Amino acid sequence: MDFIKQLHSGWAYLTILMGVIFVVLTLVYAISKKDTDNVIKKIGLITTIAFHVQLLVGLVYYIMRFTAMEGAGNIMKSDILRFTFLEHPMMMIAAVAFMTIANAKLKRSNIVPMTVVIFALVSMACLLSRIPWTIWLG
Repeated sequence: MDFIKQLHSGWAYLTILMGVIFVVLTLVYAISKKDTDNVIKKIGLITTIAFHVQLLVGLVYYIMRFTAMEGAGNIMKSDILRFTFLEHPMMMIAAVAFMTIANAKLKRSNIVPMTVVIFALVSMACLLSRIPWTIWLG
């Protein structure tokens, strides 16, 4: 279980980095009205893959922790348990969904529309708002 936790925590750095790169590049492309090319499409694909891998590893870790937990009925009573078992997973699923929509819209367009940037920004807002910063940064 410790390996899965370390993988989930370590992969998060790559996920955040790829998300930031994607947001910046799509913003540059949208403002300058550049045509979509293979560079931006590959960055979008790699970002989407990074987000999905992070989600899958997180879900495996979630299931492992939830099945090992006693007193699951007290989740809503505890701020820490509610954050860990409800708020964090739901917002991460939303972040992956928004990033997937952004990448799908990017693939279908000839010029990067501002909606791609908006979906990517919403995805990053979901992601960054529910990272357990106190646990993650020590």
